[in-house]
Amino acid sequence: MSEAQLEPKQQQVAPEKKIPPPVGTLFVLILYLAILVGMWLFMFFEMVQRR
Repeated sequence: MSEAQLEPKQQQVAPEKKIPPPVGTLFVLILYLAILVGMWLFMFFEMVQRR
């Protein structure tokens, strides 16, 4: 047998699709962090005002 017969056939590779930048994911992450910080600050100042 020749080397060409022993090697597996190469599969055709589909062209890569361009992935859009994750702007929506970044927006949701920043929104989540802003809400988390806001809640933390609210609780912090509520606790500071207690006597």
